[in-house]
Amino acid sequence: MCGRLSTASLTSDDIRVHFGVAEVPAFLQAYNVAPTRLIPVIRIQEHTRTLASLRWGLSPHWAKVMQIKASTFNARVETLTQKPFFRDAIKAKRCIIPASGFYEWQKVGAKKQPYYIHRVDRAPLALAGLWDAWVDQATGEMIESCTIVTVPAQHRMAEIHERMPAILEAEHFATWLDPAFRETHVLQDIARLSRDMLEFHPVSSYVSNARNEGEECIAKL
Repeated sequence: MCGRLSTASLTSDDIRVHFGVAEVPAFLQAYNVAPTRLIPVIRIQEHTRTLASLRWGLSPHWAKVMQIKASTFNARVETLTQKPFFRDAIKAKRCIIPASGFYEWQKVGAKKQPYYIHRVDRAPLALAGLWDAWVDQATGEMIESCTIVTVPAQHRMAEIHERMPAILEAEHFATWLDPAFRETHVLQDIARLSRDMLEFHPVSSYVSNARNEGEECIAKL
Protein backbone atom coordinates (compact mmCIF):
# COMPACT_ATOMS: atom_id res chain seq x y z
CA MET A 1 0.00 0.00 0.00
CA CYS A 2 0.96 3.66 0.00
CA GLY A 3 -0.40 5.61 2.93
CA ARG A 4 1.91 8.58 3.31
CA LEU A 5 3.67 10.92 0.87
CA SER A 6 6.17 13.74 0.83
CA THR A 7 5.75 16.63 -1.61
CA ALA A 8 8.16 18.89 0.26
CA SER A 9 10.83 19.27 -2.41
CA LEU A 10 8.49 19.51 -5.41
CA THR A 11 8.65 22.87 -7.15
CA SER A 12 6.60 24.55 -9.85
CA ASP A 13 9.56 24.11 -12.20
CA ASP A 14 9.57 20.37 -11.47
CA ILE A 15 5.92 20.16 -12.52
CA ARG A 16 6.57 22.14 -15.70
CA VAL A 17 9.78 20.37 -16.75
CA HIS A 18 9.10 16.76 -15.72
CA PHE A 19 5.38 16.60 -16.43
CA GLY A 20 4.77 19.14 -19.18
CA VAL A 21 2.25 21.27 -17.29
CA ALA A 22 2.32 24.85 -18.53
CA GLU A 23 0.40 26.60 -15.76
CA VAL A 24 1.09 25.49 -12.19
CA PRO A 25 -1.21 26.77 -9.44
CA ALA A 26 -0.17 26.59 -5.79
CA PHE A 27 -0.16 23.07 -4.34
CA LEU A 28 0.62 21.38 -1.03
CA GLN A 29 4.33 21.09 -0.23
CA ALA A 30 4.76 19.07 2.95
CA TYR A 31 6.91 16.27 4.37
CA ASN A 32 4.12 14.21 5.91
CA VAL A 33 1.02 14.03 3.72
CA ALA A 34 -1.67 11.61 4.86
CA PRO A 35 -4.89 10.46 3.17
CA THR A 36 -7.89 12.86 3.15
CA ARG A 37 -5.58 15.84 2.49
CA LEU A 38 -5.49 17.67 -0.82
CA ILE A 39 -2.62 16.44 -2.99
CA PRO A 40 -1.33 17.61 -6.41
CA VAL A 41 -2.78 15.71 -9.35
CA ILE A 42 -1.92 15.95 -13.05
CA ARG A 43 -4.58 15.03 -15.62
CA ILE A 44 -5.86 15.91 -19.08
CA GLN A 45 -8.58 18.54 -19.24
CA GLU A 46 -9.69 19.98 -22.57
CA HIS A 47 -6.73 18.28 -24.26
CA THR A 48 -4.23 20.00 -21.93
CA ARG A 49 -2.20 18.70 -19.00
CA THR A 50 -3.30 20.52 -15.88
CA LEU A 51 -2.46 20.46 -12.18
CA ALA A 52 -5.16 20.51 -9.53
CA SER A 53 -5.43 19.62 -5.84
CA LEU A 54 -7.71 16.66 -5.15
CA ARG A 55 -8.68 14.93 -1.94
CA TRP A 56 -6.68 11.74 -1.35
CA GLY A 57 -9.19 8.91 -1.00
CA LEU A 58 -11.50 8.27 -3.93
CA SER A 59 -15.24 8.84 -3.67
CA PRO A 60 -16.96 7.65 -6.87
CA HIS A 61 -19.46 9.78 -8.75
CA TRP A 62 -22.27 7.29 -8.17
CA ALA A 63 -22.04 7.29 -4.34
CA LYS A 64 -25.19 8.54 -2.61
CA VAL A 65 -23.19 10.26 0.12
CA MET A 66 -19.68 11.68 0.17
CA GLN A 67 -17.56 9.02 1.81
CA ILE A 68 -13.85 8.30 1.76
CA LYS A 69 -12.88 4.92 3.14
CA ALA A 70 -9.43 3.64 4.02
CA SER A 71 -9.91 1.07 1.25
CA THR A 72 -10.03 3.84 -1.38
CA PHE A 73 -6.70 5.51 -0.57
CA ASN A 74 -5.08 2.87 -2.77
CA ALA A 75 -6.29 0.80 -5.72
CA ARG A 76 -4.70 -2.59 -6.42
CA VAL A 77 -3.69 -2.91 -10.05
CA GLU A 78 -4.89 -6.51 -10.13
CA THR A 79 -8.53 -5.56 -9.48
CA LEU A 80 -8.90 -2.16 -11.14
CA THR A 81 -11.40 -3.48 -13.69
CA GLN A 82 -13.40 -5.41 -11.10
CA LYS A 83 -13.86 -3.19 -8.06
CA PRO A 84 -16.91 -0.90 -8.40
CA PHE A 85 -14.99 2.03 -6.89
CA PHE A 86 -12.34 1.94 -9.62
CA ARG A 87 -13.63 0.21 -12.76
CA ASP A 88 -15.12 3.39 -14.23
CA ALA A 89 -12.13 5.58 -13.38
CA ILE A 90 -9.54 3.25 -14.94
CA LYS A 91 -11.28 3.68 -18.30
CA ALA A 92 -11.08 7.46 -18.62
CA LYS A 93 -10.17 9.21 -15.35
CA ARG A 94 -6.51 8.47 -14.85
CA CYS A 95 -4.00 10.87 -13.37
CA ILE A 96 -0.41 11.23 -12.22
CA ILE A 97 0.34 12.16 -8.63
CA PRO A 98 3.76 13.87 -8.39
CA ALA A 99 5.70 13.32 -5.17
CA SER A 100 9.16 13.82 -3.70
CA GLY A 101 8.93 10.42 -2.04
CA PHE A 102 6.73 8.15 0.04
CA TYR A 103 6.91 6.19 3.29
CA GLU A 104 6.47 2.54 4.11
CA TRP A 105 6.50 0.65 7.39
CA GLN A 106 8.40 -2.64 7.76
CA LYS A 107 7.24 -5.08 10.40
CA VAL A 108 10.10 -5.87 12.80
CA GLY A 109 8.79 -8.19 15.46
CA ALA A 110 6.00 -6.37 17.27
CA LYS A 111 7.14 -2.99 15.95
CA LYS A 112 7.02 -1.21 12.62
CA GLN A 113 10.05 0.62 11.26
CA PRO A 114 9.24 3.50 8.88
CA TYR A 115 11.31 4.07 5.75
CA TYR A 116 11.51 7.02 3.40
CA ILE A 117 11.65 6.00 -0.29
CA HIS A 118 12.63 8.22 -3.22
CA ARG A 119 14.28 8.09 -6.63
CA VAL A 120 18.04 7.63 -6.64
CA ASP A 121 18.40 10.69 -8.88
CA ARG A 122 16.08 12.73 -6.61
CA ALA A 123 13.79 13.47 -9.56
CA PRO A 124 10.07 13.68 -8.81
CA LEU A 125 8.14 10.43 -8.63
CA ALA A 126 5.19 10.00 -10.99
CA LEU A 127 2.67 7.86 -9.14
CA ALA A 128 -0.13 6.31 -11.19
CA GLY A 129 -3.52 7.39 -9.95
CA LEU A 130 -7.25 7.52 -10.66
CA TRP A 131 -9.67 10.36 -9.97
CA ASP A 132 -13.40 10.98 -9.85
CA ALA A 133 -15.84 13.79 -9.10
CA TRP A 134 -18.75 13.52 -6.67
CA VAL A 135 -21.59 16.06 -6.68
CA ASP A 136 -23.80 16.85 -3.71
CA GLN A 137 -27.30 16.70 -5.18
CA ALA A 138 -28.65 19.01 -2.48
CA THR A 139 -26.12 21.84 -2.85
CA GLY A 140 -24.48 21.24 -6.22
CA GLU A 141 -21.04 21.22 -4.58
CA MET A 142 -18.51 19.10 -6.47
CA ILE A 143 -15.71 17.31 -4.65
CA GLU A 144 -12.90 15.76 -6.68
CA SER A 145 -10.88 12.95 -5.16
CA CYS A 146 -8.18 10.49 -6.16
CA THR A 147 -6.46 7.23 -5.31
CA ILE A 148 -2.95 5.84 -5.84
CA VAL A 149 -2.58 2.61 -7.82
CA THR A 150 -0.41 -0.03 -6.12
CA VAL A 151 1.45 -3.05 -7.45
CA PRO A 152 3.33 -5.96 -5.87
CA ALA A 153 6.65 -4.73 -4.49
CA GLN A 154 9.50 -4.96 -6.98
CA HIS A 155 13.28 -4.90 -6.73
CA ARG A 156 14.57 -3.83 -3.30
CA MET A 157 11.17 -2.58 -2.18
CA ALA A 158 10.23 -6.20 -1.50
CA GLU A 159 12.71 -6.11 1.41
CA ILE A 160 10.45 -3.84 3.44
CA HIS A 161 6.89 -4.33 2.18
CA GLU A 162 4.79 -6.50 -0.11
CA ARG A 163 3.20 -3.58 -2.02
CA MET A 164 4.37 -0.30 -3.54
CA PRO A 165 2.83 2.52 -5.57
CA ALA A 166 2.84 2.13 -9.34
CA ILE A 167 5.57 4.46 -10.62
CA LEU A 168 5.34 5.67 -14.22
CA GLU A 169 8.24 6.60 -16.46
CA ALA A 170 8.03 9.60 -18.80
CA GLU A 171 7.49 7.49 -21.92
CA HIS A 172 4.19 6.25 -20.48
CA PHE A 173 2.78 9.56 -19.25
CA ALA A 174 0.85 10.31 -22.45
CA THR A 175 -0.82 6.90 -22.65
CA TRP A 176 -1.73 6.80 -18.97
CA LEU A 177 -3.26 10.29 -19.04
CA ASP A 178 -5.10 9.96 -22.36
CA PRO A 179 -8.83 9.59 -21.54
CA ALA A 180 -9.46 8.27 -25.04
CA PHE A 181 -7.15 5.28 -24.49
CA ARG A 182 -9.28 2.51 -22.97
CA GLU A 183 -7.27 -0.68 -23.38
CA THR A 184 -7.38 -1.49 -19.68
CA HIS A 185 -5.10 -4.53 -19.93
CA VAL A 186 -2.40 -2.34 -21.49
CA LEU A 187 -2.87 0.25 -18.77
CA GLN A 188 -2.50 -2.41 -16.09
CA ASP A 189 0.70 -3.63 -17.75
CA ILE A 190 2.06 -0.07 -17.82
CA ALA A 191 1.33 0.31 -14.12
CA ARG A 192 3.20 -2.90 -13.34
CA LEU A 193 6.36 -1.72 -15.09
CA SER A 194 8.89 -0.42 -12.61
CA ARG A 195 12.56 0.31 -13.12
CA ASP A 196 15.03 -0.27 -10.34
CA MET A 197 15.48 3.42 -9.50
CA LEU A 198 14.42 3.67 -5.86
CA GLU A 199 16.48 3.93 -2.72
CA PHE A 200 15.35 4.12 0.87
CA HIS A 201 16.54 4.64 4.42
CA PRO A 202 15.02 4.18 7.89
CA VAL A 203 13.53 7.24 9.55
CA SER A 204 12.25 8.09 13.00
CA SER A 205 8.80 7.04 14.19
CA TYR A 206 8.17 10.80 14.31
CA VAL A 207 6.66 10.42 10.83
CA SER A 208 4.15 7.84 12.06
CA ASN A 209 2.07 10.64 13.57
CA ALA A 210 0.37 12.38 10.64
CA ARG A 211 0.26 15.63 12.61
CA ASN A 212 4.06 15.85 12.67
CA GLU A 213 5.77 17.85 9.95
CA GLY A 214 9.24 19.01 8.89
CA GLU A 215 12.61 17.65 7.74
CA GLU A 216 12.74 15.30 10.71
CA CYS A 217 10.25 13.12 8.83
CA ILE A 218 12.83 12.19 6.19
CA ALA A 219 16.02 12.40 8.29
CA LYS A 220 18.05 9.20 8.10
CA LEU A 221 18.42 7.28 11.37
